[in-house]
Amino acid sequence: MTAGSHYDLVIIGAGPAGMAAGIEASRGGLRVLILDDQPAPGGQVYRHISQNAVRREAVPYLGGDYWSGQALADAFAASSAELWSESRVWQITGDRQVFLSRHGAAQSVSAGAILIATGAMERPMPVRGWTLPGVMSVGAAQTMLKTAGSGADGAVFAGSGPLFYLTIWQYLQAGFAVRAVIDTAPAKMTLAQYWLALPALLQPGLLLKGLRWRAAIRRKTDYFVQATSVAITGEEQVTGLSFTDAGGKRQTIPAEHLFIHQGVVPNVSLTMASDLAHRWCSRQLCWHPRTDLFGESSVAGIFVAGDGMGIAGAAAAVSSGRLAARRIIARARGIALPMAPVWRLLKWRQAAIRPFLDSLFRPPDEWRVPQDDKAIVCRCEALTKADVAAAIALGVSGPNQLKGYCRAGMGRCQGRMCSLTIQKMIHDHGGQPEDKVGHLRIRPPIRPLTVGELAALANDDANA
Repeated sequence: MTAGSHYDLVIIGAGPAGMAAGIEASRGGLRVLILDDQPAPGGQVYRHISQNAVRREAVPYLGGDYWSGQALADAFAASSAELWSESRVWQITGDRQVFLSRHGAAQSVSAGAILIATGAMERPMPVRGWTLPGVMSVGAAQTMLKTAGSGADGAVFAGSGPLFYLTIWQYLQAGFAVRAVIDTAPAKMTLAQYWLALPALLQPGLLLKGLRWRAAIRRKTDYFVQATSVAITGEEQVTGLSFTDAGGKRQTIPAEHLFIHQGVVPNVSLTMASDLAHRWCSRQLCWHPRTDLFGESSVAGIFVAGDGMGIAGAAAAVSSGRLAARRIIARARGIALPMAPVWRLLKWRQAAIRPFLDSLFRPPDEWRVPQDDKAIVCRCEALTKADVAAAIALGVSGPNQLKGYCRAGMGRCQGRMCSLTIQKMIHDHGGQPEDKVGHLRIRPPIRPLTVGELAALANDDANA
């Protein structure tokens, strides 16, 4: 392929939503290109699935949910959709030009329609010590299992949420010892959560699965419920974890390896950098792109699907990818979509459990903003809570003005690891609603880009 090639549909992300959309659009006769930064399709949920399929008997600990993605991966491999792996997309324009870097060179493609399916990322957990060597996210722990079958024996897990319990269960199934599990979720459900559990009964299998995971974890580990005031100890590297247990007693557990997690949020770096309209979701405590029934954003021809449009799970991501692809096909062919309400209803049913899970595992304020003034908030600029709080106290109006006061959010990640914390701190200080506080302005390129890569793009333009 040469730079400047045109496709009917360019999909960014080869996870569940991206693969499903690629399959559907290919069947509809569209010329499809999928760009993904990983070596192989699968996304976070089905990472490394094609490679693991040839040795499935050796990795049974990944579980049925993981292997349910094999049929999707196989169908994607058999489709006519073209995949460019290890491609880092760093800009999308309103006229549907996609700029990316691949094999050390930047290039661009144009599209009739674009589907952003960049999935989710773990919610930052800025407790004191979270930047120490030996501390990793639970998602990283799961990635090690999926890609290399490796893990850390005797690790401590702290946090809560479906991915938290699944990964611990997978670790135990793989034969790794887990020193302790520090569960930060409330020990008892509220009346409101019981009401929210009623729609969740549409997905009884997921509820029972979660209960089985937690029961197995309780049997095989030192399990502490309703933990609060969690702090990571250590100077040069992690040495342990301290917390207050459900009985009010302060506990400290030694640890050389610590995995932390407090849920996932949509990865909105690309959608924000593309100037798509967003809305604040008070239920999931994060920003969502504004989309219509089919996933089309505020910019015509640019769609969003999967967890990138709001956390709903892999099954709902597949449905949203298919729905967006069907809308794109219909527009290209000039036909109607009479079954759209039925497809939307199916997607809703697949996500019926989310309000219950969002409420049950809602991150407490102490996980959103650190209690310790010495805790790092902005990792790129090494700014502590005290540093950011002092700048906010000068009277900043929002996250973007804060950049000029203390450089928070100006690092290479452009706020991916600190924006939600900064937003909450400004809200706590001034009292204005979080949606009014706003979010950090993200500008392209959203990934680090070398002059050499840009030079390759300039050469392609000159030769065009």
